[in-house]
Amino acid sequence: MLHVQSLSYEIKGRPILRDIDISIQKGEFYAIVGANGAGKTSLLRMLASDLKPNKGEILFKGKPLRSYSLKELAYARAFLHQSNSMAMAFTVEEVVRMGRYHLKASQEQHDLAITECMRICEVADLAERKIQQLSGGEQQRVHFARVLAQVWDQKDVLLLLDEPVASMDIQFQHQTLAIAKALTAVGFSVVAILHELNLVAQYADRVLMLKSGRKWWEGAPIEVLKPENIYAVFGVQTKVITDIATLTPSVQACTVHYSAARFNSNYKHELAMELKEKYESYKKDNPKARIYDCAKALAVSEAQLLLTQLSDDVVLLKNDIWAILQELPRLGHVMALTRNDACVHERKGIYPTPSNEGHVVLFHNDDIDLRIFIQSWAYSFAVKVKDLWSVQFFDTAGLAVHKVYLTKESDSIHVYEELVHAYRAEDQSYFTIQAPTALSDISVPDTEIHIDQFQEDWLKMKDSHEFFGLLRKHNLQRTQALRLAPDGFAEQLAADRFFEILNQASVQEVPVMVFVSNKGCIQIHSGLITKLVTMDNWFNVLDTNFNLHLNTDAIDQIWLVRKPSTDGDVHALEVYDKKGNLIVQLFGKRKPGIPELESWRSLLQVQKIEN
Repeated sequence: MLHVQSLSYEIKGRPILRDIDISIQKGEFYAIVGANGAGKTSLLRMLASDLKPNKGEILFKGKPLRSYSLKELAYARAFLHQSNSMAMAFTVEEVVRMGRYHLKASQEQHDLAITECMRICEVADLAERKIQQLSGGEQQRVHFARVLAQVWDQKDVLLLLDEPVASMDIQFQHQTLAIAKALTAVGFSVVAILHELNLVAQYADRVLMLKSGRKWWEGAPIEVLKPENIYAVFGVQTKVITDIATLTPSVQACTVHYSAARFNSNYKHELAMELKEKYESYKKDNPKARIYDCAKALAVSEAQLLLTQLSDDVVLLKNDIWAILQELPRLGHVMALTRNDACVHERKGIYPTPSNEGHVVLFHNDDIDLRIFIQSWAYSFAVKVKDLWSVQFFDTAGLAVHKVYLTKESDSIHVYEELVHAYRAEDQSYFTIQAPTALSDISVPDTEIHIDQFQEDWLKMKDSHEFFGLLRKHNLQRTQALRLAPDGFAEQLAADRFFEILNQASVQEVPVMVFVSNKGCIQIHSGLITKLVTMDNWFNVLDTNFNLHLNTDAIDQIWLVRKPSTDGDVHALEVYDKKGNLIVQLFGKRKPGIPELESWRSLLQVQKIEN
């Protein structure tokens, strides 16, 4: 019935739809779902020939859709728009009769079609009422009757419905979709945009799930309506239960809870006191818990907790991150700490003078090696807890991105106090930090990836740093890219093999580079790792100037990854959690222009491969 090939559409250079390929069969009820702005209505309008795509082709009954005249389309497809307001005071019957104006038929045929359409949509008793006098749901039923009247005498019709049950009560929602479903049994093809996922599950034969203008998933409701897919597209946690008898999924959204103080500053004092009490109560019950653990347990950010503790010991600093970063070398010998949810990286030394490269701030010497993505850094605090003095940095969501602790060798408390005095924020009162926003997952299903082109681009890499651009270009997650890598360039390892390699690196004194990152910072250790200790579920490196703490319970996948470079192939050990997030990454120690260490290759049991 309808075939869409490589369809793309943009407005003033802004992509609305990208490379859409779908086929809709005769007699099929095809639902389109997606978040607001996903491109649903634009796609439907192109299927109706109301919009012209910038790229791609639409074939309707084997012919290009653009080759049909408006009159031909009026016989073969009908389109119910999501907005159908009318300025003129037409009666209900007059509105329904408008659907017949293009048809050459007898008065008897017209009257019969109008009568049947009004009866099935249950608007016959409203025939003499003015359309503006009706409720929103009643008006929608009238316009549905009009659209049906347009094609009531035709066969093999394409029925396009944009939010057809908007404003309707539950009875007429089901009735409207039941009518459309019944028409598919006599050869109609129905394409409907729906927001209620349970209606999709009950009436659709197939579902297209759009995200950011791309085809995210397509298939039967039982295949598409899964909690992980719904969360990826809508950002809502759900429970999905499938009726075993009918294989119909039922979607239940988890309740969202808000406190008014989170979005209304008039109540910030109440929220501060409420959160402070919860924080202190949790610490009392869990005396060994760090602030990271407390924040996670209370479902807030670390920065939000610090704001409840503002005092002489916890000071909010000015919003001048770059200036504060330039002060760090003055603190002398310190410990730099960067962590993510599963790994903590601690490196002792003296901060060098930073360089600002625009998109990244660099600290680089033999002690402190950092890549800072300063655009996401928003808050900083000076924090004293017992004998620990620190400067702590947080992103726009209040999540910790980097911390700097004075050490016994620092001998720079006076410099620390000068820094606090100079950069102390004028307003030391509590405020609410916006809760983290779930980032759009830009990856696409494997079926949408041009795998041959991706693998070709992988083989063309001249530096391992190009891998990030490769992911962006092909809209891939990291573990997805590893699964689709060229043969021999990514191998999944068992956990025991990973720890065996680290122990061998320690015993054989093979210098390594250990990368740990979060969304705002990458911290790197270069050198030997010597003292390896496992305690419960934590794997630790406990060297004099370098500590690593890796939560082994969080590990889901370990990969050996090979990337081309101008200096020869470079091999990395990469550790991922269950969400596909990179936990820690290890290389053999090297610098640009120098080939990879043969001792590192030997540990990994890989052969030297010339490019």
